[in-house]
Amino acid sequence: MDLSRPILITGAGVGGLTAALALARHGFPVQVYERRELDEITGNAGFGHTIWSNATTSLRTLGLGERLLARAETMTGSESRSSRGQVMFRMNTAESIWPGCMPTVGIGRGDLIGLLRDACLERGVTIGYGQRATGYEITGDGVVLTLADGGTVTGAALIGADGIRSTVLQQLHGRLPVVYTGRSTYRGITPGTCGLSRGTVHLFSDPDSRYGGGAWLIGGERVVWTLSCERTPGTEDPQGIPARAREIADVLGGPAPQFVGATAPETVSRIDVYYHEWLDRWGEGPVTLLGDAAHALPTDLGQGACMAIEDGVVLADCLATAADVPGGLREYERRRRERVHWIRERVLRVNRFKPVRNPALRWVVGRIAKVVVASSAPKMWREVQRPPELTAPAPDRALS
Repeated sequence: MDLSRPILITGAGVGGLTAALALARHGFPVQVYERRELDEITGNAGFGHTIWSNATTSLRTLGLGERLLARAETMTGSESRSSRGQVMFRMNTAESIWPGCMPTVGIGRGDLIGLLRDACLERGVTIGYGQRATGYEITGDGVVLTLADGGTVTGAALIGADGIRSTVLQQLHGRLPVVYTGRSTYRGITPGTCGLSRGTVHLFSDPDSRYGGGAWLIGGERVVWTLSCERTPGTEDPQGIPARAREIADVLGGPAPQFVGATAPETVSRIDVYYHEWLDRWGEGPVTLLGDAAHALPTDLGQGACMAIEDGVVLADCLATAADVPGGLREYERRRRERVHWIRERVLRVNRFKPVRNPALRWVVGRIAKVVVASSAPKMWREVQRPPELTAPAPDRALS
């Protein structure tokens, strides 16, 4: 399929840039429109991702394997401890990687965005920052995207990769199907290793307060951390966000007070965590959704960015082999729905789990949990880390 008009993408986050790069490598003209300015994105990237093998392997198909490993920290497993220092479970997730696939890595969000952006620019992708989309109109065999400044652009297709509160999603469904998880997350990046073991995602929990958290190394000798607590959405922290994060860290104990205390206060952020109701319809005609715009997930299991990366490479794969744009987009949606739904169900099971408060039952439940994790986790993580199958002829591997 030879397109004279560009494929338009709203959103220059992980999913949007992955899709842009994958499409450009298959020879499609691509234009990306991002509502934020570039310095707003780079200046607010004080958190990171665990990019599991399914997604790092997908990035390798875009020629980014060596670049990714150079900027990231390789991860091999996870460990969960209670606030009393008790090991709840350990897992070697590297044993569940599919043969010949890339390792899981920890990487700063700014580093990942920068890597994808550089690769897109090398491929001639146009990225317009400070250009917010306000709606679209399907016209014949194309689509017209309207921008906040009153301008319009015409394309052969529109990919809504503009996040959980996507403008494209809202027009498609007439609403934003957001669901609050009941929790807020505090996060930051700290210089140094803070005594954390390399290659391990460290998880922390306190059953009495229902606080939780995690920390892991990312490239550049840094620790990325997240802490969470139950709260009403939109409420303020009277003591300030950094101070509240330190309070949670003190309850969790272990290395948490050290890595939170070593983080520059002005870089600590907080978000109320939402996800989407499940939607079977992701598109119409030459329009579709991708990443959080299509299927925003809670942060448990760290698969939100990974699903967006998978979406991007599968979308390009489908369009590269399609007879027309709508057919390629519907095939992309068909191939992704079952996979994303399966991941979503596992994420929601973890998100809905409530710690046992009764001390007498806590020990028993903890022992049972260890047995269940030991027996079921390897099989689950093998399926989680299964990379998508691509059918289009592989484009050149000029990037590395």
